[in-house]
Amino acid sequence: MTEFILNQGFGYGIALGLGAAFALLMMATTYTAKKFLGQKQDSERFTTASRSVKQGLISSCVVSSWTWPGTLLTSSQWAYQYGVVGSYWYAAMGSFQVLLFTLVAIEIKKRCPGIHTIAEVARVRFGRGGHLVYLSYCLGTNVIVSCMLLLGGSQGFSFSTGMHIVAACFLLPMGVCVYTLFGGLQATFLSDWTHTVIIYVIILVCLTTVYGTSDLIGSPGKMYDLLTEIAKESPSSAANGSYLTFDNRAMIFTAWNLLMGGASTVFGDPSYSQKAIAASAKDVMFGYITGGLCWQIIPWGLGTCTGLAALALTNNPASYTYPNALTVEEAEKGLPLVYGMAAIFGKSGAASAVVMIFMSVTSAMSAELISCSSILTYDFYRSYVNPKASGKQLVTASHISVIGFSIFMGGLAVVFNYIGVTIGWILNFIGIALGPVLGALLGMLFYPKMTKYAMWFGPTMATLTGVACWLGSCHHFYGELNKDNLAGNYPSAIGNFVSVFSSPLYIFLISLIKPQSFDLATLNEQFEAGDDAEETELERMKVKEEDLDQLNKSLIQTRIFLIIHASIFVFILPLSLYGSGYIFSKRFFTAWVVITIIWEYLAAMWIIIWPLYESRVTLRYVIMKLLGKEVDHHYYGAGEVKEISTSDQSFATPSVAEAKNEHHVNVITDSDHDM
Repeated sequence: MTEFILNQGFGYGIALGLGAAFALLMMATTYTAKKFLGQKQDSERFTTASRSVKQGLISSCVVSSWTWPGTLLTSSQWAYQYGVVGSYWYAAMGSFQVLLFTLVAIEIKKRCPGIHTIAEVARVRFGRGGHLVYLSYCLGTNVIVSCMLLLGGSQGFSFSTGMHIVAACFLLPMGVCVYTLFGGLQATFLSDWTHTVIIYVIILVCLTTVYGTSDLIGSPGKMYDLLTEIAKESPSSAANGSYLTFDNRAMIFTAWNLLMGGASTVFGDPSYSQKAIAASAKDVMFGYITGGLCWQIIPWGLGTCTGLAALALTNNPASYTYPNALTVEEAEKGLPLVYGMAAIFGKSGAASAVVMIFMSVTSAMSAELISCSSILTYDFYRSYVNPKASGKQLVTASHISVIGFSIFMGGLAVVFNYIGVTIGWILNFIGIALGPVLGALLGMLFYPKMTKYAMWFGPTMATLTGVACWLGSCHHFYGELNKDNLAGNYPSAIGNFVSVFSSPLYIFLISLIKPQSFDLATLNEQFEAGDDAEETELERMKVKEEDLDQLNKSLIQTRIFLIIHASIFVFILPLSLYGSGYIFSKRFFTAWVVITIIWEYLAAMWIIIWPLYESRVTLRYVIMKLLGKEVDHHYYGAGEVKEISTSDQSFATPSVAEAKNEHHVNVITDSDHDM
């Protein structure tokens, strides 16, 4: 269709209005933290949030970073095209990648809690050459992921509102750039929580309405009947044409490509390791695991709701494309999300879909901005330009990097838009080009015999091998190399597999020639804080004995959990449904929907409530200060009284010590006021 479901004014209003509102909100939050909690924006806080973020906020940040526009648009698109299997596979494969990264996050806290970026480990272990190779993969992933975010967001705005795509590419990251500049990583975390809460609320309203109160559907049974009916007129690509089955071979290959692409988008993206660096040691495991589980239900629930609703209502006048189904082009643009919500809620539903797209692109983009600025500041500026940079100079370099990267990514997204590159194409390609970073990351953290030559040549050879197999298999299956054929399931699956799995093989074989004997226990001794770091920040850069015991237990628990999760969600459940060719009965589909809704509500409650509960001491303190009330002489937090006298300042942070009065000072320790 040529008409847009919303007008341009709405698109510009969201991009500018909401962007400005969130920028002001985060700036106000940063100011409040500085005024009432004594938090100064030094180089450590800007980059690492003082390494004290608790599990609730880590969970919401993991969810936010992995909730891209593509998560919302593609899960709904796959549900529309393939049925129940589409959104399930997107959720299962995406969540497994994040959950697997938990092992890396724990190892970071165990071996090198003092790092500012994951690439610093490569510099210490392999010197300049290995460092530059690893940096190229990190920045390559940073750029491609950011480009996918802006591509998905700008295209979603343009296709829904008619907003000019160039304007969307530059306006969407503008507000993000502003509050990231003022608040650093901590502002990013707070923004992530706010954005994620809004996305969960919209999804819950959609699920409740579609399967509970809507006059158009209103129950799982009615949805089942509508999907069964539409399959007779327009069958799916499944073996039996049903939208209520897992028996779809094309979906298996698509899911595999998503899993392999995630080897780069998660393990190569420095923003995920940035969260591990920022987390407190005792919270890192639960933060990542609960974050992965809470994220899993977002694409699953949203696709089960909006994608299936758009499909089921094809023959209903409420459908925006009535009496026609969406064209292939419209489906590939992710419009099932917008049209499905519009069919249920009218224009307000389409508007809510655009708001979700805005929330996803800005929250994930903020993480990319801060991780890229950290890489450019610590791995380029401090490593090779100004090794003796002061804390103030590091903050300035970070600010310049944030601004420069925002402008660069806006321009690159415009270029990709005009040459016709889609999110789906990039998802297929990124694992082939950058997937070998998985082997490099695991090697430098877990394999003490890995050599600098293995870092130099292993990932590079894996990329070249993967590209060669990708091109060769494309020519074999399709007889011609072009953009569309290269995005085919078979060439993409082969190229991704070879790139990802040849990397650790090359690294292992090259390391056998002259193995290194690196003591991983000494790794953390090589990292330095900025000269403006506070005493508590310096303490958190050290590996503590009690933390080691906890982290070793966490590694074992995580491995057990990963085996159970993968067994259920990646192998047993989907493959048994695929192999049997089972078509959901109405009772089975109803149970499927009920489980989805319950899981969505539990995830939303965790993400919304738990970070607030963990920070209740800080919130109470700040609210009382804002209201102009005196804080109690004895201030309670975490089960113990926080009080010191002016004669003993040893437990106070410098900012608290400055706030002393004649008799006593009430202290909220860093563990309380850092979120």
